[in-house]
Amino acid sequence: MAVAKGSEFKGRHGLGAIRTLPEFRELVDEQSGLTRRQRETLVDQSRILIEDLYCHLPLKRAMHAVDPAQRLRLLRHRMDGMTDRRFHSHLLEIFTELRDLHTNYVLPAPYQGRIAFLGILLERYFENGEPRTMVSKVAEHLVTDATLQQGVVVTHWNGVPIELALERNADREAGSNPAARLARGLENMTFRVMATSLPPDEDWVDLRYESDGGVHETRLEWQVFDGVGEILAGSPARDELLERLRTPLRYLVGVDLRTEIGRSTKKRLFAPDAMREERRVKKYKGEPPRSTAALKAAGIVPTSRPDDLTARIVDTPSGTFGYLRLWTFHMQDGQIGAFVNEFARLLVEDMPKEGLILDVRGNGGGFIIASEFLLQFLTPRRIEPEPTQFINNPATRSLTDKVASMAPWNESISAATETGAQYSRGIPLSEPDVVNTVGQLYHGPVVLITDAFCYSACDMFAAGFQDHEIGTVLGTDGATGAGGANVLTHERLRLDWTGGPLERLPPGADMRVSLRRTLRVGERAGQPVEDLGVVPDIEHQMTRDDLLHGNRDLLARAGELLAAETVRVLEAVVSSSQGNQVTLDVVTRNVATVDVYLDGRPRQSVATPDGTNLITLTVPPSGGVVRLEGFAGGELVAARQLNL
Repeated sequence: MAVAKGSEFKGRHGLGAIRTLPEFRELVDEQSGLTRRQRETLVDQSRILIEDLYCHLPLKRAMHAVDPAQRLRLLRHRMDGMTDRRFHSHLLEIFTELRDLHTNYVLPAPYQGRIAFLGILLERYFENGEPRTMVSKVAEHLVTDATLQQGVVVTHWNGVPIELALERNADREAGSNPAARLARGLENMTFRVMATSLPPDEDWVDLRYESDGGVHETRLEWQVFDGVGEILAGSPARDELLERLRTPLRYLVGVDLRTEIGRSTKKRLFAPDAMREERRVKKYKGEPPRSTAALKAAGIVPTSRPDDLTARIVDTPSGTFGYLRLWTFHMQDGQIGAFVNEFARLLVEDMPKEGLILDVRGNGGGFIIASEFLLQFLTPRRIEPEPTQFINNPATRSLTDKVASMAPWNESISAATETGAQYSRGIPLSEPDVVNTVGQLYHGPVVLITDAFCYSACDMFAAGFQDHEIGTVLGTDGATGAGGANVLTHERLRLDWTGGPLERLPPGADMRVSLRRTLRVGERAGQPVEDLGVVPDIEHQMTRDDLLHGNRDLLARAGELLAAETVRVLEAVVSSSQGNQVTLDVVTRNVATVDVYLDGRPRQSVATPDGTNLITLTVPPSGGVVRLEGFAGGELVAARQLNL
């Protein structure tokens, strides 16, 4: 069978300079030149991060039988005879074996800012319970043989049956659990972030696939393109939300660097419509963009932040529902308040009351406050943010003694000298009062869709959604990515830890470490998120129709779940105010009674048949905060908060 070449790029692809993998290796060799002292620094600083600060080390040793300290000692002993490329590979492997996408070694130039790719994406679906691997995307500017198109089914990878090739590739990935490793392994077969991933061994891939026209083979060459800037959030704008935070924003990060870089790059490669919409929205300077006839026909609701979240109205066999896709919690412009406000606006103004589908697949996390703040909009219950813990040892005792915002953990770490406790007291990073300032805005049923790429702050969002019993978690994988930690960079810690042991790394290199582990709340209180993740209430196996026709079966399943739930309404506005008497128009649906609180104190309980109900109460001249709690069958089912 002839093998067709299918990986030449032409046209205005906007990818920057493109090199073959052999050409990139030559570039690496030309620009390499670490001194022995620089290698020693990288190894020694890795040891400090992993042995002294890494919060998950006991768990990783137990679950994955790894010994990173010994591997680092061996690398330091053997590194003299290694090329730079081999040294980097060994150091990357040590971090990868921790199975933690938070804790990684970020390679210096020329690796940073470059992506290796084949020009296609692979995704899995199931047919009669058996997995199939499909080419789900083909880059617009990839010149291929005519048969390599979206929808063809891959059977062999370099002569190896695709399932076996995928299994072996997944074993080399850092995913915390089998679902996460499988997802990362599938992604890395065609797409690699060079700063944090081992480069491909092969210069090209021979792909055998089936299409309607029969069996074909294509040779795809690995290529490396420039033009991928470091994924960092901009300086946050001054807003009321951030001003209320006790912990500086730079310490409130939980993000998978690889997922965020990959998301941004894939959008450029495979989603030209999304890029055009972002350019269109920029004209409106943060205001809700106008809807066009084409958008309305497609059920698309324009948002002011299409890189962070998109919205639609979806028709399913079970009814019409709202759909919000949360792509990230890592706002590139630092506008966390704008992101939160846009999410709230969409809930109130555009989402149908009959039900809401929240989709966080592929969300690699970001700002923890952004993820935990949103939960209050969806439930009448008070949000309990996830507590976080340091590992107890002299290093974390010194760190929490030197960094002011970490001081609340210091007392319990110091006490561990006598108690022998392995971890500090659990303290949330998001203050409870801050993430409960607004209260519930959406009262219809909600379904959350997750996958194994949900990571870090997104894990925390999914865990909070499940722990507060907001709705059903519908997963396309057996668990989320299980990134259960607050992550900081080596450089950030070095600058803030006065008199600490951290030294400046060689130019361009960086490291990240899971500093504080996160714990579940509610019925799973105390359970770590790391490695376990959030197990969905219901698992959906993706179908061919899902991949080719906009998640058709997945949305239908979500619609079924929403249609089986009760739709509730609890809306309130001030209809009149005379002196200290305020009358509220309270509109209810499937809410039997409403308890009224003023500034936290109970005032009255009112029967509320469906429709508009008038509630009058006496308020002080200075106003106050009114909280309405709606009950049905003796259970709290809805809430609304008003500032008078």
